[in-house]
Amino acid sequence: MLSSIKDKTKGWVAYLIVALITIPVALVGINQYFTNTSNIVVASVGSDDISKEAYLKEFNTAKRRLQQQLGKNYTAEINLKVKFSTIQSMVDRRVLAQLADESDYATTQRELQMLIQSNDVFKVEGKFSIDRYKDLLRLNGISDVEYERIQTEGLTQNQIKRNFSDSAFLTPSALKRIQSLNDQERKFSHIMLNTKNYIDEVKVNPESVKEFFDENKQVFLEPQKVKVDFVELSTKEIAKSIKVNDDDLSNLYEDEQARFSTEEERKAQHILVESEGLANTIITQLKQGESFAELAAKHSQDTGSKDSGGDLGFFAMGAMVPEFEAKVFAMKEGEVSSPVKTDFGYHIIKLNKIKASEVKSFESLRSELTKLYTEREVQKSIYKLTEQLSNLSYEEDLEAVANQMDLELRTSEFFTQDTKEHDAKFVAAAYSDEVLNKGESSKLIELSKDKFVVLRINERNPQREKTFDEVKVEIAKHLSGLLAKTFIDNVADKITALLSKGDTTTVQKLMEKYQLTWKDVGWVKRSSREENTGIINIVFSLPKPNDGVIYDAQSLNAEQSIVLKLSAIRVSNNVPNNALSSVILGFESEAFFNSILKTLHKDIDIKIFSDRL
Repeated sequence: MLSSIKDKTKGWVAYLIVALITIPVALVGINQYFTNTSNIVVASVGSDDISKEAYLKEFNTAKRRLQQQLGKNYTAEINLKVKFSTIQSMVDRRVLAQLADESDYATTQRELQMLIQSNDVFKVEGKFSIDRYKDLLRLNGISDVEYERIQTEGLTQNQIKRNFSDSAFLTPSALKRIQSLNDQERKFSHIMLNTKNYIDEVKVNPESVKEFFDENKQVFLEPQKVKVDFVELSTKEIAKSIKVNDDDLSNLYEDEQARFSTEEERKAQHILVESEGLANTIITQLKQGESFAELAAKHSQDTGSKDSGGDLGFFAMGAMVPEFEAKVFAMKEGEVSSPVKTDFGYHIIKLNKIKASEVKSFESLRSELTKLYTEREVQKSIYKLTEQLSNLSYEEDLEAVANQMDLELRTSEFFTQDTKEHDAKFVAAAYSDEVLNKGESSKLIELSKDKFVVLRINERNPQREKTFDEVKVEIAKHLSGLLAKTFIDNVADKITALLSKGDTTTVQKLMEKYQLTWKDVGWVKRSSREENTGIINIVFSLPKPNDGVIYDAQSLNAEQSIVLKLSAIRVSNNVPNNALSSVILGFESEAFFNSILKTLHKDIDIKIFSDRL
């Protein structure tokens, strides 16, 4: 960008412009230096500070994980909750760390080693791999020292939690009562009422519609909308313009011989023994006609291959230790080697088969070569074209950019800032200050690795209040729903009151009038799925019927009401089981530990600076 400005100006004027741009850039760098996140404290636990750098590392990890799981459902509200749960977790850990120091809790190096080596993510073929361990930590941007410090801290704090949790207990009588409540069954029926069936029973006064509109005009807003012009550069379109000929493919084929070749492989058996003397004895036995497989099964110390006669299958160069490999790839088919010494001992090797290297034919690879050549040419072009698009769109209007680069100038439909119809980056650029308010073209936006766009405002419709005519149908429908809900609530209450008095005759007439029926659900447990969970929960919240039945009316949601008939309750005499005891103790332990943690919080000066999160 600086160079393009400089090209268009001459002499001291150009240098003045460049200097004026450079100064604020330098100041930004200085400002970043003085506001380094490691120097910003977001919370303090006693004398222990939590830096913004440490906080952001944990917050961003949690945020990325949730965004991957929730996608577009990851909202600003969820983001706020993640912020505070992250800092609260960090504070809790600092509180426990201080308690661990004061109480002389410690984790041994052996305990840490066992924890890390038992983690399946660090294993290769079922065994802990130090290379995989270091690679995974490196890929996640964490040093082994930092990782081991975190794990040590976690193990130490778990000791504290276990010690406190072990203090929780449950008496047999309490467990029996809980078991009895858990296994309780209830028999019920219900009448369901839904507003959609009673819209005709209510009538909305037109004056109420207008009155509702006048009192709630601020609710009926049409958000700001924009329409944008944009040009798009995509690798798919670039690929269409690339011409491929046989000479290009032939040259690529020659350059990539190794890519399209299979390595030479050899199939061998071996017998591994400790001493050279035993190895020579076995070779003598082989010369006398004894079976290689039987001798391998009898003598070989390679437990992975001895039971299969020492068979190692096919392997290429690089798969075996150097001494072994050098010998195998110098032998002829059917040949048995003299003893080969390696760090593992002495090997007797029998080469069974040679699978020569092979190069696939040009014709069989034509399609793959075409694709590879096109991809490479696209990559060569994309960098140049994106730079050209970025520079031109800064200097010219989009019509000129489209003409010069032979791109289509497209125009979107109107869209709001919360639309899901466009990529979030596209929308953010359209509503950015330079595009929305200053009328400039956006910077180059990378929507994906193979799609780039530049956009500008075509038309802007500001936020406005909708007219009464636009929303009167919507309001009338809303008011009808409210009236219908009040109506069914009243019907449910009336039926419940009449049933409680024993007036079944009037109830029957009401049910016939409104076409209602009883649904006999029967016996259910708390965990039953015969009915909606919300209804089951209401049924189990009703008081125990001493004589006869209990009737109750409830509003389930904005559209449904229900009349419940609780007929009977029965309790089992099941012996309390260990599973329930473990679950209840788990709850008790967690509650007990949380109460201890709250007490520890009160004894320490804890400050969380929410505005810095």
